[in-house]
Amino acid sequence: MTISSSGPSARADWYPDPRNPALLRYWDGHQWTAHTSPRPAGWGGQEWSPYSQPSRTQRVPDKGSTRTGLPAWAVVALVVFVGVATLAVIGTVLSTPEPTESAGRSSNDNSTPAASEPSDAEASTSAPSPTPTPTPTETEPPKSVVPRLTGMTRDKAEERLTTAGLQLGEVRQVFSPKAPGTVLSQSRRVGASLLAGTTVVLVVAKAYPQVPGVVGRLKAAAVERLKDAGFKVSVTTESRTSGKDGVVLRQSPSGTARAKPGSSITIVVSSVIRPVAPPQNCTPGYDPCLTPASDYDCAGGSGDGPKYTGFVRVTGYDPYDLDADGDGVACE
Repeated sequence: MTISSSGPSARADWYPDPRNPALLRYWDGHQWTAHTSPRPAGWGGQEWSPYSQPSRTQRVPDKGSTRTGLPAWAVVALVVFVGVATLAVIGTVLSTPEPTESAGRSSNDNSTPAASEPSDAEASTSAPSPTPTPTPTETEPPKSVVPRLTGMTRDKAEERLTTAGLQLGEVRQVFSPKAPGTVLSQSRRVGASLLAGTTVVLVVAKAYPQVPGVVGRLKAAAVERLKDAGFKVSVTTESRTSGKDGVVLRQSPSGTARAKPGSSITIVVSSVIRPVAPPQNCTPGYDPCLTPASDYDCAGGSGDGPKYTGFVRVTGYDPYDLDADGDGVACE
């Protein structure tokens, strides 16, 4: 039998079920349909108002029908169906507050979803969320600040690096006038932030080499020795009238001093001038004149003569070897 409404008809939509407020039932604009859905928590859809409440017309039951106008067997089936549906709806409402069907369902859809089976949306909502895998926390490796090392001794610089969490790397030595072992430079900028354990290269001072002593050596031997020691050689000569020719008289810097490799060492070499042949009654090279003899010795000395002389200047060649120290004065 039909159910009609009195007064203006409500528009087709979902409304709270008049028999079960826990359900929504679809009104097709003229009558209630069999389509129901669990009423979502906090549902904000259309509310049923007295103005649009459809009034059911009383119907005279047909012969063999119940007071509802339906056959007895239909009433029993309806009661059983409503009871089962109500239990399923209550279970669904308790398990999830989310709706299983859209409130905007089309009035042309005549299929009735089973209230006991949750929709895909309900299943995805009610499914337990997977426990998130903890993400490892990335920590920045420790940093160290480079200290100032220039001017320190090598041992002190290594100690400072260890305190700062850094390591001493290669140690390079270079010749320097500063004290041996003094740090001249460092490979890392002062104040730079480096990973702990980073190595720092140091450049430290090394003592200058010692200058070989070559006084009294012949010129060729002296030059060779100085060059082998890593020095350049500058040679000057000094004229003399006695002594050995080509012998190193002086050097600068002196022997045992230290000098920068590659620097120049000056040596003074003797150049003996041979005198012109004297008159026949004088031995060449002496002033005053010494008459020729087989040998002369200084008077008062230990020589055995046969001739002796006192103070005399050597002006050239010294055949009697009277000027032992080569300063041009004999028997002084």
